[in-house]
Amino acid sequence: MRKRETMFDSSHGPLPARRILDCIFALAPTGKYIHKHIEEFDVVEGTENPRDEVCYRANDSSPTDGRERCQIIPPMVREFDPPAFPSPSGEKNHEH
Repeated sequence: MRKRETMFDSSHGPLPARRILDCIFALAPTGKYIHKHIEEFDVVEGTENPRDEVCYRANDSSPTDGRERCQIIPPMVREFDPPAFPSPSGEKNHEH
């Protein structure tokens, strides 16, 4: 199972997030994507984090030069917090 990922945003608080390469995407309550880069965060995961999740906390660093041209496509909305969404197979109960 994939670890939960959380970005801590100063405007919205903890948000579901996903890392793709060096991009960190979060899903704001408005449904819009927040797109930042790994150098802008301190990353805490594993044994340092008791909830077994990856946490991205802003560290006041600026994005690396050229990041404004980043064209990584964000993940689908349902990828941000898989336990909150039904599986693609629909997980139907087949009791007889």
